[in-house]
Amino acid sequence: MTMRIVLINLERATERRTRMAEEFARVGLDYEIWPAKDARTLTDEDRAFVDHAARERLGLYPIPDGSLACTLSERSAMHDLVKNGPESMAVFEDDARFETGLPAVLQALERQTNEFDIVKLQRRNLRRPFIPTISLPTGHRLGRVRFSDFGSEGYVITREAARLLLERIPRMVRDLDHELSYFWENGLNVLYLDPPVVREGAEYSSQIHDTRSTERVMHRRERLRQPTILTRRIKALVSNDIRRRIAFRRLLRSDRAEALARPG
Repeated sequence: MTMRIVLINLERATERRTRMAEEFARVGLDYEIWPAKDARTLTDEDRAFVDHAARERLGLYPIPDGSLACTLSERSAMHDLVKNGPESMAVFEDDARFETGLPAVLQALERQTNEFDIVKLQRRNLRRPFIPTISLPTGHRLGRVRFSDFGSEGYVITREAARLLLERIPRMVRDLDHELSYFWENGLNVLYLDPPVVREGAEYSSQIHDTRSTERVMHRRERLRQPTILTRRIKALVSNDIRRRIAFRRLLRSDRAEALARPG
């Protein structure tokens, strides 16, 4: 398998690195460690990467340092993929847990990179309707989730998709897991795997920045108490929901047309 397999990990997170080494060994996968950006050492240049004006227009709370660090870490891996190849890369966060079928799924996806831009290997909300589009020889299916599902514990991205994503989103507006999932904005063909072969190790919180969730809640409460911000937030949410529903219906029509055109 020539697909690149990358683990995003903080240098100081040695316990997680050891645990993930065991996880990869258990399923028999080779991988490389991609050094994560440490939220404790962010620079002014790092913080300038956030498009604060765009976030203000959308009524979004300030980006926690941990979210910025996560996004910078994964984008740097994408930059390297675009520059050095190969044609696809599987990215895993260091709180991921694997099902035994993961290696076979990655091999199958490597042979079908013309069918997708991004494949999410995990789904956080399994109650959301899943609409299958492609069957894999492993018994898994690729498809759409109505209307999307967040999380970036494990995903596969093609080299061209990484190039387009970096080009179309030159600065950070949202967390990377949202940017990956917002197909109606990034214009990419984002599919999900059923059943998932990656899950979040919920027993372990992110170490890229230990207080990320706390900061996020604090900022949200603070800004939603401001009427102007709340109004912007509501308008953005309504507009976003309308656009994703329209885009989702178009995708389903396109999927049906492609299914009818396939031989057999």
